[in-house]
Amino acid sequence: MLENLFKYINTIRPITDEIKEVLTRDFEIIEVPKKHMILKDGQVCDYIFIVVKGLLRKYYIKDGEEVCSLFMDENRLTMCVNSFYNRTPGYEYIEAMEPSTIARIHYTKLQNIYKEHEYFNYIARVITEQYFIRSEERLYLLRKQSAEERYVYFVDHYPSIMQRVPLKYIATYLGLTLETISRIRKKLSER
Repeated sequence: MLENLFKYINTIRPITDEIKEVLTRDFEIIEVPKKHMILKDGQVCDYIFIVVKGLLRKYYIKDGEEVCSLFMDENRLTMCVNSFYNRTPGYEYIEAMEPSTIARIHYTKLQNIYKEHEYFNYIARVITEQYFIRSEERLYLLRKQSAEERYVYFVDHYPSIMQRVPLKYIATYLGLTLETISRIRKKLSER
């Protein structure tokens, strides 16, 4: 189940048999149905999750409305960053958008790998950097791009998610309303 993770790690740094063995031992594979809540507001995020198959969304509640902050499809990782690293209750939800297979590793096991296998620290740092780059990308879209630019960027960069996620969730991810997206789609179709 972790073959794709190992391939991905190899693009960062050649993975050793020892690290493969440790990760195979310490990652737990779980199957969850569509709409399963993997994490809820108020819980401590004890795991980093990697989507083996399926699709997850991360969101929070603002003024009684769900606001999507991230979509994770195959080979993407997620966690609630503040909760995971500070070991405190978080404010985010993680939900399966499709029946999903997820690899997860507990905070304590990950910390032990860092201590016992210095080789893995570089790999983990690069993976974490890529996660934060994706988060920064969303912040840039919301702060600096017009509504149309945000929508076009999402369509161009995440076509598979466009096909798999209801438009209402994409709208909140982009900081838009469904009506705004409808106007943008109409305008783009007229060009």
